Amino acid sequence: MAVPIILQLIFTAVLLNIYFPLIIFQMYNSKIQDALQLRGALESKAAFLAAQNCTPLDAAELQLIIARLDSTQDEKIRGDLDRDLHLKIAQISANPLILSVLNASAQITENMIVGIRSYLMQKNNDAPEIDSQHTRLVQAITNNDAPLAEKVMNEHMHTIEYLLNEITSNNLTISDNVQQP
Repeated sequence: MAVPIILQLIFTAVLLNIYFPLIIFQMYNSKIQDALQLRGALESKAAFLAAQNCTPLDAAELQLIIARLDSTQDEKIRGDLDRDLHLKIAQISANPLILSVLNASAQITENMIVGIRSYLMQKNNDAPEIDSQHTRLVQAITNNDAPLAEKVMNEHMHTIEYLLNEITSNNLTISDNVQQP
């Protein structure tokens, strides 16, 4: 019984060492929409798996992130919490490959998250749709409702994609919406 587990770990390590750097290299040389599509697929599966695996401790940690998001108006902090929420969901999914790819791509998507949140703040003075999706997502995960968690994450990723398209159609770039410290 231990031999198949060891072989699986060795196989995973080989895949990560050989293919993972190639995937990340390819992501850096792709359009932001391509990276967003990959992220959407991974995040939807992560949400589904997280809902299946969520423990009471995980639920408390997710709810704490949501409470912190609700309690601050500082968009830099909110952007960091947004990223932390998504990475926590990936961690709860218990799929190390999903977590690794999302962690590695965080640098690519971090500017996108901050830029989209800044764009929403300029446009609406808040981000109610994204905040509502985060809250509904955490509720689905903590209630162990995997299909709903996946559905809400899909909605969330479509919202992000829509906003990204809106930004680019207005001839703005993500960096135009990122306020420098």
